[in-house]
Amino acid sequence: MKSVKQFWPVILTSALLGMSLLSGCNSNNSDDSTANEQFQDALEEAVSKGLPAVSVRVAGRNIDFSGSAGMSDLQTMEEATVEHRFYVASVGKTFVAATLVQMASEGLVGLDDRITDWLPAEIADRIPSGDQMTLRMLLNHTTGLFDFQNDSDAWDNDFFASGPTRHWQQADALPYFLDQPLHFEPGSNYSYSNSNYILAALIIERASGASLQSEIRNRIIEPLGLENTLQGHEAEGIPGLVHGYVDDEGQTFDVYPWYSHFGLADGGIQTTADDLADFILGILRTDLVLDDAMRAEMLQPSLLGAPASNYGLGIKITPIAGSDEVVYSHSGKDPGYQAEMLYFQEKDTVIILCANGSFDPYDTAAQELLLKIYQLLEELQD
Repeated sequence: MKSVKQFWPVILTSALLGMSLLSGCNSNNSDDSTANEQFQDALEEAVSKGLPAVSVRVAGRNIDFSGSAGMSDLQTMEEATVEHRFYVASVGKTFVAATLVQMASEGLVGLDDRITDWLPAEIADRIPSGDQMTLRMLLNHTTGLFDFQNDSDAWDNDFFASGPTRHWQQADALPYFLDQPLHFEPGSNYSYSNSNYILAALIIERASGASLQSEIRNRIIEPLGLENTLQGHEAEGIPGLVHGYVDDEGQTFDVYPWYSHFGLADGGIQTTADDLADFILGILRTDLVLDDAMRAEMLQPSLLGAPASNYGLGIKITPIAGSDEVVYSHSGKDPGYQAEMLYFQEKDTVIILCANGSFDPYDTAAQELLLKIYQLLEELQD
């Protein structure tokens, strides 16, 4: 089963460019209860089209909705609630990036430090042109590093073959990309690579003297009051994670045992839609984690590549042509789980979608639900 932790560039772009960008048609349907009923109906429809479960948070002008639908466990038929956690895959990169940016503001590291200044020689010597790579390049995917998740099937095959009881450590991912040729010389182009965030985690741990898990908790989770958010091994034995489903040659496969304690830095976060909304709002609208200078660093895309990359430090920045709207986002997808995190700056509106099914046949239902949410917002926001 191929793990596709790509950034989801298609659905957001096509949806926004094909609509009036939440410009707000005048509507008589702005009553909160009516709006919430419409959103809930959309969730129920997505489940009827095949998603095992979905949880959504939408908050902004005239809108305040939090809801769920479907089953968190298809075997026991336990209903999903807004308190259930979802594994959010690559959305976890935004947590890692915010952690490293905060550490840089404290002088513990420098974003333009060479990675070879922080990595032990036995690792650094096996990274081609590693002395030309910086921490910033890791976070904005401009190193050219081989992607251990998507450039080969080796890690995927070993991940599932190793069984669900294995506790993968950051260093365990290294053999899957060290000594591999680069896609391009560091700092010359953009290519999304999960390997970047494995190295970023190792640098966080070396600079702080603590685990990535504890740094994310102390710097992000606790300050923002994310009561239902866990990183990696923290979640082991704690109930509340929905089961995740993927179709394997027509057979439904439950990946919950593998992801119930997964903590590699390219993913690793379990959370609720409500907590994820508080996270993105917390880092963009408050000083609880990042001040203005840190935000400016995080929200600066490299502009490398063709078309120019709009990926900043762990977050994508999408100005919408013909409007004042800017969308800040990240998405995640691994076998059995997918998540979308979006904040519309001009409309001050956040959309979070978490689902416990991924790849065909689940993706179509999730994408149609997201489009439906956009359409409802266009109708409901004045």
